Amino acid sequence: DKKAAIVFSQARDVEDIHAKLYKRALERLMADEEVETDYYVCTVCGYIEERKPEDPCPVCMAKPEKFDPVA
Repeated sequence: DKKAAIVFSQARDVEDIHAKLYKRALERLMADEEVETDYYVCTVCGYIEERKPEDPCPVCMAKPEKFDPVA
């Protein structure tokens, strides 16, 4: 099924990005670095951006308006 393949492909891409974010957060924690970062999540695919997005989602091409701030 083509739709399922697209969803799994997007999930793989998003999880790769999440892993990089987790690694960076752990490095900052271990370095006792205080970081003020605003995170925004794509409500379509789950991609997370470290700033308010100005461009479409790089994973699913959703418009920037589809991103919600992470509380």
